[in-house]
Amino acid sequence: MEYLDRVLTAEEEIVPSAGFAQAVMDSVRRETSRPIPFPWKRALPGLLLVVLVLVALVFVPAPINSSGKTELPTMQLAAMLTALLETIRRFHVNWLLGSVLLAWACVNLSARLASLRR
Repeated sequence: MEYLDRVLTAEEEIVPSAGFAQAVMDSVRRETSRPIPFPWKRALPGLLLVVLVLVALVFVPAPINSSGKTELPTMQLAAMLTALLETIRRFHVNWLLGSVLLAWACVNLSARLASLRR
């Protein structure tokens, strides 16, 4: 027991091997000097969707309403967005989406923190 107490109470200074700190700093400098590439594979679907929507708004022929006037696609889009927002407000979907988003963020953050500690 005395030997164990002596070993556990002894404060030995831990010294890294020669050149360790310099090797770590060289590695850090090398990594920080490398440019971070833009994630085009993740951004491309969203960009394509935006382009398709803009093309559809410009080139899709405008329907004629009952009074004989043509309705612009932007007017239809505004009416659809207004109806969607009204439906969201009426059925309190905003609270549901908010809670789902919050739960997703918590799970995602937890998973990222857990993977950092490995």
